[in-house]
Amino acid sequence: MRILDVLLAVLYPPSCAHCRRPLRRAGAARLCPPCRRSLGAIVAPCARCAEPGAAPVCETCASRPPAFRRAFALFPYRDGGVLAEALTRWKYHRRADVGAALVRLFAEEAPLLPSCYDLVVPVPLHPSKLGRRGFNQAGLLARGLCRARPETGRLAPTALRRRRTGVQARLARPGRRANVRGAFRAPGDLTGARVLLIDDVLTTGATVDACARELRRARAAAVDVLVLARTPRPESRR
Repeated sequence: MRILDVLLAVLYPPSCAHCRRPLRRAGAARLCPPCRRSLGAIVAPCARCAEPGAAPVCETCASRPPAFRRAFALFPYRDGGVLAEALTRWKYHRRADVGAALVRLFAEEAPLLPSCYDLVVPVPLHPSKLGRRGFNQAGLLARGLCRARPETGRLAPTALRRRRTGVQARLARPGRRANVRGAFRAPGDLTGARVLLIDDVLTTGATVDACARELRRARAAAVDVLVLARTPRPESRR
């Protein structure tokens, strides 16, 4: 370790990216043990969309199968939980330190996927939204994954483009599907490509389904989805 690194560690000891509790040892995700444990695990996910508690396949996927082959999610999304608060700080308050911790967590905790992929594609933001926010969280997650695990596939940040749409978070499921219908375009020929689609949170699945349909239209052979967090479907939140 360089002398400068030692001095910085003494002057600015590592702390939890969420609660700021001092860390005895700074792991890749920079979360203290209590905050890390609070993230929990997804129990009995749907085999298609990873909805918690919906194994083997949820009613929605059984009646209207998505365009993607399978979704994988690392953690459950809980309103007011550590992960929800961290994502809010990162996306809407531009907390780069929190974002860096989430990117490391994503790369560290990503499961051993059933196959390697030709392309790793982040869900894109519209250029105007990207300009306001200054970054695409899905793009940073995808880049962090590819750097940590290059065998996963080649990062393809421009494989999808997005037109302007309304805000998804304000809509119910039917509105979300209508909002993103035709919202994405794959400008290239993806014939035969196996694609891993990356996003931060999967809620109803409308966005990743619309992306997967466009990737398949561009002749991708298969599309899987990997997200940091999965919410229960809105109607199941009681």
